[in-house]
Formats: sequence, structure tokens, C-alpha cells
Amino acid sequence: MPQGGFEHSKGISVFVLSLILVAAVLIGGAAGYFISLDDRYAVLFISALVPLIPLVSFVLYRKIIFPYYRRLEDANLELHLKHEELLDIKDDLFIKFLGVYDLNYAANSPRPFSNRLKDVADTTARVMEADACFIYFYDKKKDELLLAATNGVQESAVGNVRIPLGEGIEGWVGRRLEPVTLKDFRTDTRFHEIAGLALSSYQSLYCLPLYVYANGALVGIMEVFYAKAKTFTDEEINFFTTLSGILSTTIQNEQMQEELRKMNSELEQWVAEKTEELRASEERYRTLVENASESIFVLAENGDIVFANEQAVRLTGATKYDLLHKNLFELFVDPVRPREILVEVGEGRPSVRSGELRRTDGTVVSVEVNAVTLSLMGKRFVQSVVRDITAQTQLEQLLVEKAQELSLLKSRPASPQ
Repeated sequence: MPQGGFEHSKGISVFVLSLILVAAVLIGGAAGYFISLDDRYAVLFISALVPLIPLVSFVLYRKIIFPYYRRLEDANLELHLKHEELLDIKDDLFIKFLGVYDLNYAANSPRPFSNRLKDVADTTARVMEADACFIYFYDKKKDELLLAATNGVQESAVGNVRIPLGEGIEGWVGRRLEPVTLKDFRTDTRFHEIAGLALSSYQSLYCLPLYVYANGALVGIMEVFYAKAKTFTDEEINFFTTLSGILSTTIQNEQMQEELRKMNSELEQWVAEKTEELRASEERYRTLVENASESIFVLAENGDIVFANEQAVRLTGATKYDLLHKNLFELFVDPVRPREILVEVGEGRPSVRSGELRRTDGTVVSVEVNAVTLSLMGKRFVQSVVRDITAQTQLEQLLVEKAQELSLLKSRPASPQ
């Protein structure tokens, strides 16, 4: 019942109760008065009115007071249920943010890359509550996808299962660079059995391409499977998109490091005196990549920061308290281009922008901002991942320099023995 209805019932109850009390007082006064006059008939009449007071009180209780308090109890119960629902939403949001932190840590830990990929698959399956998670690498030379990691299921298929790009659901996603969510993927015309991989025990899937927004390069795909039919919510889709963005950058950085290691090996064969310099360069490259940070922000629709993780604190140099009193775009040297994110996200589209962020100590870093919408407790927010791409920019420049150096060395005639 609306609050106005409660107030109206309460007013009626108080008014009727006041009338009963006044009537009781008047009856008592009249009885005393007629007794003093020794008017027996009047006293008998008034005495007959006395039982009406508890009768009217009982009727008042049953018809007005009791229903009023029943409605009040129902309203309190409804309020309690809504409070429990809000607590559940809060817990779910905390678990998802914790999952982003765990995945970011797993992807950028100092462990071997194959172990890191398995940790990422484990974390993704846990946070997405999936029965299986598969991560594929894109082999550009062979134009096919190679199974690189799982969350512990069908581990014998890792490194052995290959899917030509364009074939099956996975190949379609890799070719089109479009995500696919299917409640029953076995009925989809794009699905076909994959040699060496048993998928008959699963029913629903969510398959997402892994590609770097800066250059649109495909690095692989990631997919989660569910044994029971599942309908994916917007929050789950946006959350999985955030996870894939973190993993895409990690894979690209690892591929760049692998290419650097090969180039270093070739340089060592040509010039022995370059060995120490190359080793020092590789160490610098590794340090740059390991120190690359990715920060998670939750923004109001106008860009005000309502949540920032520890990586954001390290990136900006500000305390969490100071960040929660700022607008994200105040941190940028030129906020015009990054602010376009709010327009695109407001139209329901994921948005990516780059810019320069000024830390509290005055230093400026190049960053990439990846943003999607987030709905929480009936309100719209913007979930953004801010990545420090300074290391990536420097790595790309160093790759160009080393390639030029290698080309120059190969063009020199071999020295006589």
C-alpha cells in the first residue's frame, strides 16, 4: 500500500479511538450525574450503553487497527526482502571485481606463460560459473586457432586441437571478430564436432574474439561452456568482455616478447660483441612489460569515479579517497577525446579511446580506455579499464629499431675467415 494509504488509515484509527474515549468519559460523567439525582431510569439507560464501548473497540480493532498492522508487517517483510536483494547484488559485484583483479594478477604474474594461461582459464571459469573454459591462440602463418589452455578439463587436447579460421563456431568468431552467445550451440548450423575435443556434455556457450583494439589484430579466442542451458545477462556479457580485453593485451605482449627473443638470437649469431647489449635490452623489455598496469574504474554517467581498484591507485598516484572525489577525465592532459567514451557508451556501444593521463606527481603516461555500460540496482554506470600502453608503445619502437639493425647487419658482406 502507498505511504499515503497508511497515513490515512492511521488518522482514521486515531480519530475513532478518540471518539470512543470521549464517549466513555461522557458516559461515566453522565452516570455519576444521574446517580447524584437518584434517577434510576437514566442510570439504567446509561448502564446499558457501557457494554457498547468494548464492543465498538473490538469492531475498531478488527476492522481498522488489525488490518493496518497486518499491512505494516507485509510492508516490513517486503522491505526486508529488498534489502536482502541489494545485499546479494552487492556481493555479486564484489565477486566480479575480485575476479577481474585475480585474472589480471594471473595474466601478469612472473610464472611461465603456459601456467599463466591455465590460471586465467581457471579464474574465468570460476567467475563466470562455467563448467569449462578454453583459450585458443591465433596462428597467423597457418591461419588457424590452436588450443592453448583449459581450466583443467580435457588437458590432453591442449596444443593438439587446431581449428581453421572460418570453420565451426570458433572459426566463425575469429574470422568475423564478433562474439557469439548460444543457449544450445549443438542446434546451430555453424557447429561441428572438433577432432580431439569432446563437447557433447555441454549445451550453452559464450565465445569471444581476443583482439587488440589499438590495431584490430586477432590474437585468439576465449569461450566458456555450460552443461545446462543458460541465458546470458548484459552484466555477464560486459564482464566477460572486460576479461577478454585484459587477456588480449597480455597475449600480444607475450608474442612481442617472443619475437624479440628470436631477433636477439639472430643478432647474437651475427655479432658476438652485441650479446651483452641485447641481453640488457631484453631485460629492459621484460621490465617494461611486467610493470605495465591495467586499472579498473566504475563511473557515474557524467564520468565521476565511484569505484577504483588498487591498480588505479598505483597508476594515478592518488589515494582511493582522492580518486572518489574526481571525474576520471580530469586526470587526462586533454580530456576531450577520452570524454567521447561517455557518448558512445550512452548509446549502448563498447568504447575505446586513447589519451595521456597526468599522475599526481606531474608525470604523463599514455593510456587506452576500454569502457562498457554497467547496470546496478536500477542505475546505469560506466565500467572502464584503463591500460598503461607506454610499455607497448616503447616495445613497438624497439622492435622497429632492432629490425632495422638486423637488416643492416645482414646486408654487410661476410668477413673473410
